[in-house]
Amino acid sequence: MIKVQKIQNKGRGIFAVQDIPKGTLLEVAPTVILPPEQLQTLNQTKVLDYYFVQPSEYATAKKIKGYLVLGLASLCNHGEDPNSYVEWIEDEVCVWSHLITKKDIKNGEEVTLFYTNINEYPDGGTFV
Repeated sequence: MIKVQKIQNKGRGIFAVQDIPKGTLLEVAPTVILPPEQLQTLNQTKVLDYYFVQPSEYATAKKIKGYLVLGLASLCNHGEDPNSYVEWIEDEVCVWSHLITKKDIKNGEEVTLFYTNINEYPDGGTFV
């Protein structure tokens, strides 16, 4: 359903290789939980580009955790009006990232997510 593709001036992204209906589960991937005390250091590395924060924690918690997704969702680019989202499922094994389509996605269209912590990116969230 999806593939990784290079994007000029952006790096990599995830693209649909067929039409995908709204509500489709694109991927289930395990995550590594990054403790709050390590995020300040990690934010000065390339890891900043690849970890997620949970919106509910980001809005209310003083010390948020990061979630490093060990799957393709970590390569999704930011979109102000994204066509997918991540649902976080925790069980006895770990926290799982479920990448789910929020809208119908056409063949060849980029799969995007809204980055909750976009204001923490060095470029202020401005993407080329």
